[in-house]
Amino acid sequence: MMKIYRYLYYRLYSWNLKTWGEKDIPQWNALFGVSFMMFLNLGLLGLLLQLLGVNIFLRNELPKKELVIIMISFFVLNYFLFVHKGNYKSIVKELKKEPPEKRRANTILIWLYVILSFALFVLSAVFIKKLNG
Repeated sequence: MMKIYRYLYYRLYSWNLKTWGEKDIPQWNALFGVSFMMFLNLGLLGLLLQLLGVNIFLRNELPKKELVIIMISFFVLNYFLFVHKGNYKSIVKELKKEPPEKRRANTILIWLYVILSFALFVLSAVFIKKLNG
């Protein structure tokens, strides 16, 4: 799973760098993107558990403080994995050598991952909303 996030980070960073340059701090924008995807996937897991009848919340409402703490935790974790001490530079150096045919295949996989993450999250949320009336 870490490979996916490293690659997602690299592609977000590369795209941002190519589109807006260094002045747009692409390492931080990629950090926000990866952290958001992790949070979205955790939310999807929570929704799927609810669909299976496992209520992960003590009350019937979203625990706002806990969600903020989780988001900040993802952000801090990813900061140390990707940005701290220029770690992103070694990731870019490693993945920049990717052959064009592998890049095309990985691009398709990344798009599938992002689209499915969003689609499954939304579908699960809609389904739960309909179940709860």
